[in-house]
Amino acid sequence: HYQGFPTSNHYGATADGLVMAYRAGAPLIYADAIQYHPTGVAYPAQIYGALVTEKVRSIGAQLVNSEGEIFMHPLETRDVAAASIIRECTARGKGVKALDGVALWLDTPLIEMLHGEGTIAKRIPGMLRMYAKFGIDLRKEPILIYPTLHYQNGGILIDKDAETKLPGLFVAGEAVGGIHGTNRLMGNSLLDIIVFGRIAGTKAAEAAKSVKLGKLSLEHVRRYAEEEKAAGVQGELSPKLLPVYTHGRDVR
Repeated sequence: HYQGFPTSNHYGATADGLVMAYRAGAPLIYADAIQYHPTGVAYPAQIYGALVTEKVRSIGAQLVNSEGEIFMHPLETRDVAAASIIRECTARGKGVKALDGVALWLDTPLIEMLHGEGTIAKRIPGMLRMYAKFGIDLRKEPILIYPTLHYQNGGILIDKDAETKLPGLFVAGEAVGGIHGTNRLMGNSLLDIIVFGRIAGTKAAEAAKSVKLGKLSLEHVRRYAEEEKAAGVQGELSPKLLPVYTHGRDVR
């Protein structure tokens, strides 16, 4: 919930991998490069921050402010869309109250007005089911959205073999930084997962054949605890299994 934004990530995603790698001596890159998905769920609270796929807009749903106005070109990039939504809700004061914050409407009924009855069930059945669980029918009523913290473009620095500066430490997936620079297009995360996942697995298997174990110790854990105490760090325990809801509502 960086800067108070909702997040589409699960509540156990607390960057432990990045912290452990950094403390072991592996450099990070672009740690500030965080991507916001423009349309995250702003209501209901049970799925707050979950992704509303951009496919919803691609098949006709339009973003609308509190005055019923379409305020941006529907084919703008993800970053521009997110920034436009935030500006509309804050600087222009044309947001809709949702839970403890503001949001905008995503006019999903427009899809079937444009393409005919049954389009939503056929093209975005997952979205239809997700909202139906909470008594909301995308085909008949618009939904409330707000940008949600979605993807970490920064992370642990690797080379072409998915190896870090720390010999023997291989990384793949969203823990990696720099594959897309400081931004990425939708779907490019498959490069992190599939391509570099395969490379990391292959290279790690090869490296494992020549590994010689030294004397095992938990000394690093003791040192970490001492450093944490000296720094006055009072963090939450990880992994975090359940979220702390701030909306003051029963979300069971």
